[in-house]
Amino acid sequence: MKSWKSYFLDFAMVFLAVFLGFWAENYRSQLSDQRKVASIKQAMVRDMTKDLQQLKDYGAQARFNLANIDRMDSLIQQDPKALDQQDFYNTMVNYSVAYLFTPSDKSTKQAEEMGIIQNEGSDSLSYFALRYQYFLKDLQFTELLLSNEYQIYLQEMVPNITEPDLYREVWRFPRKSLPSKKGVKEIDPQTKNKLRYFFANVSFYYDAMQVNADSMSKYGNKMIRIIEE
Repeated sequence: MKSWKSYFLDFAMVFLAVFLGFWAENYRSQLSDQRKVASIKQAMVRDMTKDLQQLKDYGAQARFNLANIDRMDSLIQQDPKALDQQDFYNTMVNYSVAYLFTPSDKSTKQAEEMGIIQNEGSDSLSYFALRYQYFLKDLQFTELLLSNEYQIYLQEMVPNITEPDLYREVWRFPRKSLPSKKGVKEIDPQTKNKLRYFFANVSFYYDAMQVNADSMSKYGNKMIRIIEE
């Protein structure tokens, strides 16, 4: 018959085996989670690098559109008989193509699901990611307002400032260039006022989009710096 010491030793061995098995499994799980977190963070760096490059192109397109809007605002105030149709129509098409930002946000969504991005201090990955998302949402809302302005412009104003055959020629992809020729369709005062309000509105939206894009670049770079430290 075994003594109580033998039973105690058997119990201790079983307990130790169960404890070590549980500890090993927990350790493996922690290592797996750490590897997943590290993998997602590296994916965030790759995605953010793509976004930062896209934001540079986005800002350049906004500035290009603004320059053409300013030029068109000047053209419509001049004598239509003295305007070159090639310059007039090319300028119109240049600011009529809007560049929408498409974020690479798959890794960010995964980080949110895993709790990597939470409300934390003002010098953390979570804080910078949340600020980036804030300005992204504001950017997308501004794009929506801009899109609505362009729909009104294309439906209500373009028919009053262009000739259909010429408009059809330039509104193609790839774009065709009209021959240089003096004289364009005369614009009535009411349409001219609507155009100038349109130019003012979309200029404001492009300015706001650039501010948002600059802020996103700022926080995107900070996210990359935090991850790579």
